[in-house]
Amino acid sequence: MDTLRTFIGDRKQLIKGLIIGLIVGPLLSGLVGWQTRTSTANDMVRNAVVAQQVKVCEFRARIAVPDPAKLEWSARYDLAKTWAKMPWLESADSDVVSGCSNGLDKSA
Repeated sequence: MDTLRTFIGDRKQLIKGLIIGLIVGPLLSGLVGWQTRTSTANDMVRNAVVAQQVKVCEFRARIAVPDPAKLEWSARYDLAKTWAKMPWLESADSDVVSGCSNGLDKSA
């Protein structure tokens, strides 16, 4: 028992520093922004998936209508809504439809 007290006594400051570091470290790094939160990572992944689906939608829509930039907004939106539905989804994602419609507004 004396050896344990001696061991802890000799390293008391080290143990206190370790405990304080374990508590303060994550808080400080979170406030400074060095951590990626789950919600931020999920948003980034979702944005990347939507961007890829928009490109696929634009490609498929341009095959159906060679120059969709000449269409009115509602016709472009309907064209985008038709081609934005991915085979594994029941309906088209509204972000994909919007992005595809905006992308079809530009000439290829």
